[in-house]
Amino acid sequence: MSKKINKAAWITSKGSPPVVGPAEIPIPGVGEVVIENKAVPLHPGDWKVLKGIIPIELKYPTVIGNYAAGIIHSVGAEVTRFKPGDRVLSVTCFSLLNDHRYGVHQRFVLSGEGMTSHIPDTLPFPEATSASQIYASMSAMVLHVGLDRPSKTPNLANKDQNVLIWGGGSSFGFFAVQIAVQAGYKVHTTASPSSKSTLLSLGASTVHDYASPTISSDLLALGPYKVIFSAQDTAADQLIIAQLLASQGGGSFISTMGPRPTSTPLPEGVSVEFVQYMDDYFVKENEEFKKWLFEEYIEKGLEEGTVSLGEVEDIGGLGSVGTGLDMLERGVVRGRKLVFRPDLD
Repeated sequence: MSKKINKAAWITSKGSPPVVGPAEIPIPGVGEVVIENKAVPLHPGDWKVLKGIIPIELKYPTVIGNYAAGIIHSVGAEVTRFKPGDRVLSVTCFSLLNDHRYGVHQRFVLSGEGMTSHIPDTLPFPEATSASQIYASMSAMVLHVGLDRPSKTPNLANKDQNVLIWGGGSSFGFFAVQIAVQAGYKVHTTASPSSKSTLLSLGASTVHDYASPTISSDLLALGPYKVIFSAQDTAADQLIIAQLLASQGGGSFISTMGPRPTSTPLPEGVSVEFVQYMDDYFVKENEEFKKWLFEEYIEKGLEEGTVSLGEVEDIGGLGSVGTGLDMLERGVVRGRKLVFRPDLD
């Protein structure tokens, strides 16, 4: 058997294109695992980290990315749930740890046991990568906006409460819609017409074309809303959302894009918030929530088929990372997740 070697898409300076080169295979510490990556999703945040738009003071040279799907290569002390050879997906938390060993744009990556889940033998690795986004959508829906957790027996009163998720066609919104539906709420969402059938199949009650000239009045007629959340938006979208919120007394809403500068000020009494969801999983009070999510919801959902997965596009090996990040920056990727396979080159 040939000796396994690591290769990585290295970033040598702010904004520089990834360069494929050798890397050491990391050694797991206490409670850690090393994953041999078989498929890695590219995330819109990746190019923003690369270009310095997301303010992380990277330690160059480095390897970025947070989501992995592959096979357990080795485990550290006190790891009890995994063994070499297990098929898994994982959130490595590079963006918080700022250590290239946790950057997923490489063949072998370090991660923590607590944010790793088993995946079924029948689930291909590229498809499994889309499930890594669940942690953020679940944190947003449950920890931040206060919806109930998904359940096979949700509270019957929830069916009379409206939830609006703007941007249901995004990967974040795709899972946010599922989560709110599984918790029993009446879910309304916006998306492009091409995503409508998919979102209705997930259980959304209504799906609205975000570009419709009557979008504001259409959504206003369906309110009031228990929760309004934005998974993807523009400055113009945020103004519409703010007006909806103002119509029911004001307040704040969370946007994954953060507050956007607008020529028209938001209505008085309305504000936009940005949340870093990865932080939630390092808070002691959320340990039970983390355990439930990664050990129960994700694992059982993938095994039983109760978690629907988004569309992915395989773009090649490590050498394709730069091209993929450029596609995300130009905004030409919609309704699917770009995935590369590190073992191809």
